[in-house]
Parts: sequence; structure tokens; C-alpha cells
Amino acid sequence: MDSRGLSGGDLARRSGFTAQYINSLRKKGRGGRLPLETAQRLATALGVTVEWLVRGDGPRELQRLSDVYPVFAPETQPDPYPSRAEAMALLSSSVEPEVLAALRAATLPTSRDPGRDFWINYARDLVRVLRTIQADPEFRAARKQSR
Repeated sequence: MDSRGLSGGDLARRSGFTAQYINSLRKKGRGGRLPLETAQRLATALGVTVEWLVRGDGPRELQRLSDVYPVFAPETQPDPYPSRAEAMALLSSSVEPEVLAALRAATLPTSRDPGRDFWINYARDLVRVLRTIQADPEFRAARKQSR
């Protein structure tokens, strides 16, 4: 969290947990074991591998779509596109977390909400970009070297 410049509340918002839960994890008040699903959500929110988060070994950084699309934008006001949240809820079980994070960070030249179908199509485009990146031989080579 410190290296990412995140507070407990920031990590809570990114991971979907409460700030109290994050703080109890930091204080080790939850015992020595961390459920796998919790570790996965925290690792994704922090942009690190689960192995590094839990055991401190293996590569630290993930190779992510967020390396191409910025994903952290502090929320100082409500989302100007309410239908984006609806689209994200529909897509949450079928697309990679990196796609949802990039979708959440997307900005448009207009403040008018384009609607759920626009956001679903935008997510499809992001999925195509992610697959293109993952299929790139140079990306694969760099990923293997980082492991």
C-alpha cells in the first residue's frame, strides 16, 4: 500500500472490502491465514501477484492492461456515468479485473451518460486490446523473464 501511495480506504474502495477490514488485515488481527479469494482481490487491487502478497516470493508486479490504460483516479465526486456501474456489474464475472479497472478509469469528452450498451461495447474493445497484448511475443517473453 505504501509503495502505491494508497491508504486503507483507497485499498478498500479498489478491492471491495471495508476500510475496517483492510485495517484489521494490516494489524494482523484476522489471524495468520488469508482466504485465497481475499488474497486475489487484494493482489489485483494492488497490482501485485498473489504469491508475492502472501509469501513474499516470486515476481511482484503483474503484467496488466493497466500498464497501458491508467486505472487509478481518486473519486472525489460521484461517477458521471451511472450506466457504467450497471455495465460493470453485468460484466464482473465474465471479464478480467484489469478490464473492469480500465473501464472504471475511462473518461469521455462529454458529461452525458452514453448508456449501458456503449460501456459494454467499450469493455469488449478493452478485452480485444488485452488479448492482443497477451498474444504479443515480446509481452510473453517479458512476462516469462519477470517470473
